[in-house]
Amino acid sequence: MRSKARFTIALGLAALLGGALVWMAIGGSLETYAGPAQVRLGDQTYRLNGVVSKGAPTDAAAEAIGADGVRFKVQDKDDATKTVWVLYRGVVSDTFQAGREIVVTGKMQGDTFVARRDTLTTKCPSKFRGKKSPDTQGA
Repeated sequence: MRSKARFTIALGLAALLGGALVWMAIGGSLETYAGPAQVRLGDQTYRLNGVVSKGAPTDAAAEAIGADGVRFKVQDKDDATKTVWVLYRGVVSDTFQAGREIVVTGKMQGDTFVARRDTLTTKCPSKFRGKKSPDTQGA
């Protein structure tokens, strides 16, 4: 009787821990990828994907980040007229600059997208370009 109770408790605990692991694994995928035109005010968390507009701090890793964080504008990849202001606090990559594609996670608050700390990812365009063929490298 005692071993049956232990087995039941162990099985229940394993199911609980397995469920927690699955929840944490899919938690990030529950956030919607959106461009500046799609983010809406509310409780929904978005992964904002866009291009940093001109006028972004050029030395964001140093003096450009104040106590309130760094504030910059992100434009839609397909339509530069659709933009949103982003307030970001945390580590800023040295590849962060105007014209670079980024992804940042957060929520809309008023007219500003307030990003979670340390969620800024800068996409490096050179990694996604096709390699030149030997025929076109000299041209």
